[in-house]
Amino acid sequence: MNNSTPYLSNLTPLRGIAALLTVMFHVDLMVGGGGNMLLKFKDSLLFTRMYLMVDFFFVLSGFIMYHVYGQWFAESVHKKDFKRFTIARFARVYPLHFVTLLYCVLLQLVFIAAGGIDLNPMNAISNDWATIPSHLLLLHSMNVNEWFTWNNASWSISTEWWMYMLFPFLVKPFSKLSSWGRLLMIAGCVGGYLLITFVIVPIVTVPESIAFTKVNPADLTINVSYQYGFLRCLFGFVLGMVVYQYYLEDKGKRLFGNGYTFLALALGLGMCLHFAVPDVFTVLFFPLMLLSAAYGSANMDKFFGTVPLQRIGDWSFSIYLVHQPLLYTIYTIMAYLNPPTPNASAGPPPSYDMLTGWVICLVFIGITLLVSWFTYNFVEVPARQWINARFGKKTFVVSH
Repeated sequence: MNNSTPYLSNLTPLRGIAALLTVMFHVDLMVGGGGNMLLKFKDSLLFTRMYLMVDFFFVLSGFIMYHVYGQWFAESVHKKDFKRFTIARFARVYPLHFVTLLYCVLLQLVFIAAGGIDLNPMNAISNDWATIPSHLLLLHSMNVNEWFTWNNASWSISTEWWMYMLFPFLVKPFSKLSSWGRLLMIAGCVGGYLLITFVIVPIVTVPESIAFTKVNPADLTINVSYQYGFLRCLFGFVLGMVVYQYYLEDKGKRLFGNGYTFLALALGLGMCLHFAVPDVFTVLFFPLMLLSAAYGSANMDKFFGTVPLQRIGDWSFSIYLVHQPLLYTIYTIMAYLNPPTPNASAGPPPSYDMLTGWVICLVFIGITLLVSWFTYNFVEVPARQWINARFGKKTFVVSH
């Protein structure tokens, strides 16, 4: 592998946009009393399904991994290449994961040392000290915990890491798939999403003290994470790998390589989110949007090539991993200044009116972008460069 692998710059802003939508989803959920703040449920269900931006990341990951590393494992999986690949991916995801986990732990210790008494059952479960090893080993989405813990958003990093370990062994058999074989793989992913929807979601458990957080199977969702999250990642990742093969062969380029098709797909995605269409249909827009953006066109290239969109894309991993620790910081300060009532039952936080909610959201996004700029430049990039130079012999890595 060398530096000749073309950089698909149009995909970078999509990563950033998805990260910001995830931030908005969590602000609406955590600040807005369980949602219903930025958009009222009676008007639109758009934000209730924004957890699907994580599935966009999974599809994108499969696409990009195949693009960047597919040649390494096209014929076989050699120990040397597998080691270089593992080091490169570790350098990409682990340093910031570790720093945000450490921050969450230190935040809790400071809160305790300052005399704060956390009486909220939800926070007590989230900050379970016994779950720290699962985070350090990237196992915290593999059915070892009963709830989200510490930096909640990092559950998806756990699933992606284990998909990285599986990926090299998928490349050769995927490269030999016939047209029918690819269609069968896509059908298998759809079947997998249906399995999650109708079999997995109903058996996911939550602690009794926060029973109100349990996902409703009637929503026809694929929203599993700390339990069975790996399955959700697997099906999205495989979809990304399959659609990349179509990209390599320029299949459908005339249809997908223009801004009109991309806009139509984005509109279709928005309508699915607005009406809370069953997730199995909504996620199928992701690989098609990636294919369209990867093909590009003069207008798409110009729009996605703007500096602000490229920078947001560069910071997307930081945006995703730092935004919840920032929310926890705000909550910790508020809990210290206004301790909860003893024996109070856990429930959704109080909500704000829509205008106040949007002001809070936009201010928080600004803070998140500022912190993300800092962590990208002073944690992500230096750590990645040092690890690759020290252990990976300067392996070429596309930022993803």
